[in-house]
Amino acid sequence: MQGNAPAPPPLEDSPAPRRPIDAGGRRRDAGRVLGIGALVCCAASTLLMVASGLLGPSSTEPVFGSAGLLPPWFWRAHPPDLLVCALVALVVVLGTAAVVAGLAAVRRGWSPRSRTLLLCGGLAVVGLLCVPPVGTTDPLNYAVYGRMATLGVDPYRTTPWAFAQGGDPIGQLALAEPWLHYPSVYGPLVTLTEWAASLAGGMSMLRTVWLLSVLNGAAFVATGALLLKLAGPDPARRVRSQLLWTLNPVLLWNLVAGPHIDALGTLCVVAAFWALRRSGPATGLMLGAASAVKITLGILALPLAWSMRHDRRRLVGAVAVGVVVVAVGYGFTPHAVVNAVRVSGQSAVGSPWPLVLRKLLVPVFGATGGKAVMAVLEITLMAVLVVVLRATLPRAAEDDVVQRAARPALILVAAYLLGTAYVRPWYDAVAWVLLALVPRSWFDLVLLAHTTLMTVPYVPGLPNVLHPHQLNVLVLQTGYRVVPALQVLLLFTVLYVYARRRPGARPPLLPRGTRRAGGRPLDRDATAPAGPAVLDSRRDVPVPGTRPLFFFDRRRR
Repeated sequence: MQGNAPAPPPLEDSPAPRRPIDAGGRRRDAGRVLGIGALVCCAASTLLMVASGLLGPSSTEPVFGSAGLLPPWFWRAHPPDLLVCALVALVVVLGTAAVVAGLAAVRRGWSPRSRTLLLCGGLAVVGLLCVPPVGTTDPLNYAVYGRMATLGVDPYRTTPWAFAQGGDPIGQLALAEPWLHYPSVYGPLVTLTEWAASLAGGMSMLRTVWLLSVLNGAAFVATGALLLKLAGPDPARRVRSQLLWTLNPVLLWNLVAGPHIDALGTLCVVAAFWALRRSGPATGLMLGAASAVKITLGILALPLAWSMRHDRRRLVGAVAVGVVVVAVGYGFTPHAVVNAVRVSGQSAVGSPWPLVLRKLLVPVFGATGGKAVMAVLEITLMAVLVVVLRATLPRAAEDDVVQRAARPALILVAAYLLGTAYVRPWYDAVAWVLLALVPRSWFDLVLLAHTTLMTVPYVPGLPNVLHPHQLNVLVLQTGYRVVPALQVLLLFTVLYVYARRRPGARPPLLPRGTRRAGGRPLDRDATAPAGPAVLDSRRDVPVPGTRPLFFFDRRRR
């Protein structure tokens, strides 16, 4: 008898297919978190700047006179040096973290409204204008030079010390190093603004300094607005321009909280690049104005003229107007150039060159010979850095005249900043705006490191002896020993990047995010079209059908 066949065992349920991992979503979430962190760090750093100003005269805030009903406001809290140093150190640390986090967020797809970022930067500037300047004594010198001009005294031949001997109340308050025994080294446009502020401020040092601070703050915000226009329609570039400038707390500290005239010169430089697409004479006018702020900014005439070489009419117009502006300005103030040349041979705190001079060159060549050899070495290092940066910075877009001019300008300025002994953190301002005009690269973090390192020796700001003694020793050792060593390390980092890009260098690892759909790295030798790789700007992932991109591939250059 045929029995029924046993039924087959039921099939086990097959495992449900795995849900694909949304790498792009995770990347965007990480970018959003980093972006929020950047804004929080920026806000905290700005609030600490305001707090240091509200505490009144201290080791970071000079004495400007009595406060009134109108800004700037402060209390005479007499804070201890340790508290002030801690506040300023937190300003620098949080400010640096804000820039790093912001740039990382943009790389991961964070795309806030760029105009909102500009507005936030403007609010930060307004907050800083409500308190007196901090972190520098330079505003005292600006005010006394303006006072000299209003009284008919030549600020290019008279030092603040000599002027104070006449008993002038503004001169008495300006007895502060390091420019106490130097006449003005700034251009005629700066003297004009100092004269106007002194005329409006009258006998009040605080009012004169505040008016100059308002001018600096307005120039800072206007620079951010022009950078936004020059960034074009690309959201990532627009956001990056504001993170590098308007919401950069390290620059806010050096240019707004401590108002230096470099903010005015930088505005003229950006205006020259903005005019580059429109008018040759306007470009020459703005660059001439920048040179009338600091004569050294005239070096930017070379890359701007090179970018206009195919349009002779525009080039001739720019050169003619620029030469007239510079000739007229310095024709009335010829000693400005002499004074600027006289101080250019100095060395700044934080630079490694003073140690090289004292430890290596002077024992071998003597004091005079050592300085001459150091000058030759500085020029040689700058020339090397020009070659290195030209080979490693990304190429400019061929159809963008601003990028084509900004790239060589950045190379010249960056080579000077990294190679010279006479540099201060606020001198980096022009490099930051040029950096915002070119494509993002590894040099973003190098410039941030340079500005931060040069800011550290000027913490807390005034050249006073700090208490307790251990704090004073720590600040001096950091500025004269630690920071110079880190500056040398930064130079070796730049040379290392060049070594990895030179012909025949070992190909490095693939950049993070350059993966196949299945998770395996892209094969360098895989068959690919001859054209360059196309990247998704939000995820840095090559678009299918294009050649893999390698950060250190010479074909990118």
